[in-house]
Amino acid sequence: MTIPRVQVGRMIGLLEILQDFKGKVDLAKVAEELRFELDDILPAVDAAKLLRLLQVDTGDLILTEDGKILLSKNASGRKKILNKILASLGEFKGITDFIKNDHGGEITKDELVEFIKENMPDVDAEQTFSWIVEWGRYSLLLRYDSGSEKIKITEKTSGSKE
Repeated sequence: MTIPRVQVGRMIGLLEILQDFKGKVDLAKVAEELRFELDDILPAVDAAKLLRLLQVDTGDLILTEDGKILLSKNASGRKKILNKILASLGEFKGITDFIKNDHGGEITKDELVEFIKENMPDVDAEQTFSWIVEWGRYSLLLRYDSGSEKIKITEKTSGSKE
């Protein structure tokens, strides 16, 4: 599954903690510092690994070069980097292609939930929809209007050939 399942801010917070530890720290130490259970941190670790922003080696969390670059940017720069990463990830790419190619750049929530059910049968479609919207909005890859329940591809994405 190539859709992160944690709030963007929690993952970035984890990366910032790694930066405070000079880019490498034991996972248990992070949990202790934050006064969290390991289970509370693992979704952020999984998301950062998925996005190649950190790697795990025998219990140590290690900030990758991409992670360091992301952290060196302001909020706008971070959004651009995540836009580029997400636009090329498996399921996210499939979703954006579906919206662009099959629906002219806009679909409804129900259409996306149905797409998720058909293409990712092993996940909770409603919860996955929420993660797609969270990450898509943050990275400026997608726009979602909760009133009309319409999802649109943003005009310019890093993954486009403009």
